[in-house]
This record gives sequence, structure tokens and C-alpha cells, in this order.
Amino acid sequence: MRTNRILSPLSLILTCACLVPAFGALEVYGVAPIHKITPLQEPGDSWHPGSIALESAGNESEAFQIVLRSDEPLEGIALELGDLRTEQGGVLPVDQMRPCKVEWVDINAPYDVNEPSENPDLRPDPLPPIDPARDRFSVEPGKNLVFWLSISVPEDATRGIYTGRVRFLVNNAPEAALAVQLRVRGFSLPRKPILESMIGMASGNIYKAHGCKTPEDKEAVIRLYFDEYIRARLSPFLYATGTIAFNPLPDGRINWEFAVDAEGKPTGEATVDFTVFDREGERYFEQRQAFSAFNFAPYLWGRRERDGKKHMVLRITDRKGTVVEGLLPDGAINPVYDQLVVSVFRQIAAHLAEKGWLERAIYYVTDEPGEGDTDTLKRICLLIREADPRIRTALTYDPANRPRLAELVQDGKSLISVWIPYCAMYREDVAADQRGKGAEYWLYDVKQNCLISHSGRKNRAMFWETWQRDANGYLYYLSTYWGRDATPWDRPSFLLPNVTYRYRHGDGYFFYPPLKTYNPEAPILDHVVTTVRWELMREGAEDYDYLRMLEDLTGRAQERELTVAAKGREALDRARDLAGRMASPSSSYGIRDLQFEAKPGWSFSREEGWLSHVGGERSDLPIQIATAMPDGRYQLVLNVYDDSNYRGKPRSRFLVNGKQFSSPGSNVKGSTSVSVGTVEVRDGVAAFTLSSVDEEWGVIVYRAGLKPLTDTTSADMYAVRSQVAEAIEVLAASLAEE
Repeated sequence: MRTNRILSPLSLILTCACLVPAFGALEVYGVAPIHKITPLQEPGDSWHPGSIALESAGNESEAFQIVLRSDEPLEGIALELGDLRTEQGGVLPVDQMRPCKVEWVDINAPYDVNEPSENPDLRPDPLPPIDPARDRFSVEPGKNLVFWLSISVPEDATRGIYTGRVRFLVNNAPEAALAVQLRVRGFSLPRKPILESMIGMASGNIYKAHGCKTPEDKEAVIRLYFDEYIRARLSPFLYATGTIAFNPLPDGRINWEFAVDAEGKPTGEATVDFTVFDREGERYFEQRQAFSAFNFAPYLWGRRERDGKKHMVLRITDRKGTVVEGLLPDGAINPVYDQLVVSVFRQIAAHLAEKGWLERAIYYVTDEPGEGDTDTLKRICLLIREADPRIRTALTYDPANRPRLAELVQDGKSLISVWIPYCAMYREDVAADQRGKGAEYWLYDVKQNCLISHSGRKNRAMFWETWQRDANGYLYYLSTYWGRDATPWDRPSFLLPNVTYRYRHGDGYFFYPPLKTYNPEAPILDHVVTTVRWELMREGAEDYDYLRMLEDLTGRAQERELTVAAKGREALDRARDLAGRMASPSSSYGIRDLQFEAKPGWSFSREEGWLSHVGGERSDLPIQIATAMPDGRYQLVLNVYDDSNYRGKPRSRFLVNGKQFSSPGSNVKGSTSVSVGTVEVRDGVAAFTLSSVDEEWGVIVYRAGLKPLTDTTSADMYAVRSQVAEAIEVLAASLAEE
């Protein structure tokens, strides 16, 4: 976390004293990780010649970038790291530094591997690790060479100002250096993350990318990825119908076996085996205090086609492959299915509670259900409540997007413990209603904040939004979802059978294969390749824990009526303001929530969620939004399609209240949010007029959002985070004295 804009006088003296200017033709700059640097980008105000200033708590990683430039070609450049030290003798040894090289990928590369890229757009993303003792680098005139360094600060690191240098040598002669100053705060992040999370992991892709050939290879590489999750303060889960914690490891899942009668038919009883799961739980939950959340069992349903459509069918399977369905052949309820679900889940809950792991456990009932699945989901949830009401059930979407899900209640209490709506579909009024029924909230993202083309601030802001919504966790569906025919090194967007991720570069993965091709001859078991986006997620997860720590300390100080509580409240207010300005709309409304009358030229689907006009003529469509937002003025945000050639025409250009707007044309070629002015909410209604344009330019709208107007002059993320850290230090010290 850089603090160069808010350095104390002592910090400024130290920075200036150790500043080492560039020598000869080599220039060196320190840049915060939130700034994404392209190959030909010129130095700007955020680039600091010869120095970088950071701050960190204990048990935290802090990153920064180093940019090298030259007016003449230079080769054989070596990077030399050194310890960071305080004047009092404190040391952060060099082995706590993790150097990587920033690489660029072409986000304009077509998803089809046989098509050339006609207009390359290189953006930073992969971070392959480097070996300073062996690797050498070159600089081309006018082109940037960028390194990414992370410093892991131990939990017991002594508070103070640590300084040192990163040197760059050409032909073994000192050429340039970056002065590094790191302020270590007087507190540490807890070993177990406060943020709950589940970030999916596809093991098959990993094995192919690393060339794993034996079970031992597979176990070794899975543990490498688990280590990366731990460093990022995030938790893995497997995105599949067999979603179970530790499943990539041999027998790492919780297993069960049905008891059968003399005829081999299941009796309704089951035995549950925790042997290997417990071994891994001891390793990761106890010894390393990692993984704040985990999913522990597969789905209790499958799909079967009937009348040309696939329907949800209740089903439970044991380790031997024995299948028991929820309905008998005549359509009657199968009591054995109910008994087995209750037996298995009751045993799991009791065992996890005994181990002290039940508070981490989540049962992910299903992903993005349709409204027609509601009755089946209710039966599953009722069985789980019968097994043990302490088990937390989770569901992506909530009644804001699927209204019938509001029926998942029993005796006025929600049968879903954790709703996980897509961040852009979150509705404060719906969430408040569900919280009143005992549910909590997480958020998840697909392409709103996580793409390669998004700014670093946007990548990181998802976690500020999670906190601002008072959500306890974050879900993302996969971290290694790579194309089958080419790696993301060459094709950041990809195409799979029946699934297109064209133009959604980076969606579905936060890691890269270690090589640019699959199936290396020798297994690669010593490193993984993270991304700028993964590192910014790590920074965001740390931000979240800072903010929750400050909330707790401020609350305790207020209870004791300590005057320093005001410092905590002030920092929280600034953090909420910043988070509000970075977040998705505070209330988001789908097409089914909008009130309008059909007009010539406009087409819509309330169920699928789109409203469109092909353009070529002006057509006004008055729209009203019924909202629970308080009366006042709000920023109106429309989620629209962005494509310069969608079915032969460009989208989206349109008018709102007579003023023209358009999507950014950022090469994303998908939905994007556009702020379109302010509207007034009065007596629970906001109104605006959406119009097509006279040009041959269409519009597709998916959602409308209302966002409170906020002060746009507040300080940036680093300044706010530093104020939060300062308040944590002061409050913790004051409470310790009580």
C-alpha cells in the first residue's frame, strides 16, 4: 500500500536520503500496483523516479511495480534484491521478497485460434516468477520493462520504517536503483481471514498445463495452488456438481456409503468417512489457519429431460456410485432419499462441529437456479434443516433476480443462510427483507470488475463493495478456466463447445499455465503464474479485513465511551464514501422490474432480461422504476451491450432524457455499465425516458441501477486505507490500555 502522498516528515527525509537517481541511459520508476502499465506508456504523475513508499501490517503482503526505460537498447540487465532494515536493527530479509516480470497479452486476439489479431491491444496480466540470480533482461528504446515485487511481512514483524534498495546492473556494473521504504504498522492481520470466500478451481486444466503424469505430480501441483490461495487470503472450491473441499487431492473429499438390505437396496442409513478430509483439514484449517470457508458436499440433484426440457431431479449418490432418487417410478416421494440426506448431513454437521470447522462450512445448494426449481430447492433445504439447522445453505441469485426464491422460507425464516447475488443485481431493499428473515449475504462477480481491460482500481474495488454492502463473503466461479485449443497467453478470450467466452478476456481465470502451450514433457511442479488481477484481489481481501477490524475496534471503543472512537468513525465514513463511489449501483433493477408500455421498434424479454431497439429512427420509451430507495436525487446507471458489430450493426448508442450516451467501445464486447445522469426518486418512483437514435446504431439494455450521489473530491484509495490503518493502531493501543 503506497503512501507517497501522505508521508510524514520523517518518511520524507528517509525517502530523499536514500533516493538513488538513474545512471547512464537507464531510468527507473516506482509505481503502485493499482496502475496497469502498457508496453509503450509514457511516465505519468503516478510514476515516481527512483523511489517507492509502501506500508503494511504484519501477516500481509504488499506489492509494487518497478518500470525500467532507456533511450537506447540495453541487454544483460540483472536485478539485485536486498534486505530492508530499520535504524533500530529490524530486518525484513530478502527471502520475503517475491519478484515477477509483468507480461502483456493481446485482449483483441480473436477467440478463434485460426484467426489473426488485426488490431493488437496489449494489456498487463501474467506475472511469471523470475530468478534474480539467473535471469537477465533487456530494454528496448521507448518500451517499458516492468517488474512486480511483493514483500511478505511476517506476523511478528517489528513496527517501524524499513528501507533498502532494488538495484539494476548492466554487465555487472551498478546502473540504477530504486529506493524502497516500507512502513510496518503496529498490528497484524489475523491468520484466519475475516473475509469468507470461495474461488473455484478446475483441476483438470491445471494437470494439463503443468504436465502432471502421476498422482504424486497432481498432489504436488494442487498444493502449489492452495499455497497461492492462502497467500491471497482466499479459499478454493470446485465448480462442479461434485463440489467438495479438497476434492483434487486423492480421497480428499468427505465420502459416504449407503447401508443396504439383503436384496442390496439402500435402507436409508449411511456411514460417512472423514479420514483424508480430516488430514487435510488439520493441515489447512488448524496448522495454517487458512480457508475461511469451504463447500463440503455435492449437489443433491441432477437434470433429466422431459417434454423437450431439462428438469431438476432429486438424487444422492454414494462413493460406490449407488444412486437414490427423490421420487419413486410412480412419482411418489421416496422416503429413503429423505432419510439418506438427513443421515449424511447430520453426521457431517456433528463431525465438523466437533472439529471446530462447522463455522467455515457452506453447503452450496446450486448455482443460479431458475424460478421453476424453487419447489425442488425447498425440499432439499428442509431436509438439511432437519439434519442440522446449524448447516449454512448458500444459493447464487436472490429474490431480486428470481422473485420466486422468496418462497424459500419456513416459519418466517429463510431456508437459505447465505444469498450470493451477482454484484450488479444486488438490491438493498430485498437484502434488508432477507436479512430480517435470518439470512446473510455474500456477493459474486462474473465480468463486472474482473477483466484484464478493467482498471486496477476496479479489479480491487470489488472487495470494498462487498464490505460496503455489509456482505460477509465473495464468490467467483473459477480461477483456471482456460481454453482447450490455446492457452490464455495467446487467446485471452476463448471458445469452448456450446460456451463462448469471446471478448470476455480474463473471465474465468486468475492464473496462467506456466508455459504458453499445454502438456509439457517434464512436469512443472515448482511454480504457478499468477496475474495482476489475482494480486489486486489479494490486496482487496486485505482491505476488507482492515475495514472489518476497524469496525470491531470502533464498536468496542464506543461501548467503553473512549474519545478515540471518533477517529474510527471518521475513517469508516471516508471508507464508506470511497466504497460507494467505486461500487455497482446501490439498487439494480432488471427488465421485469421496469414499468413501460410497448412502443414501435422496441422489443423486450422480461424473463430473459433485455430491452432493445435496432436504431435508425428516434423512438421515445418512458420508463418508471418502483423503488424502496428514499426520496432524493440519484445517479442513473444503465447496463448495456457494448459491441461495434453485433449482428451487422453497432451497439449501444441511445438517449436518456434527450441527452445522447453510448457504451465505451472498450473491446469488451459484452455488457458494461454507463452512467447517464441523475434522476429523482419521489414517493417510491424514479422516471426517465430511453430513446433510440436516428443513426444506424442500436441499443440493448439489461438493467437499470440507482446509485446515491457522493462527494467526488474525497482522497484516493491509498490515502483512505492509510487513514484506516492509522485508526486501527490508535484504537487498538487505547483499548489495550483499558
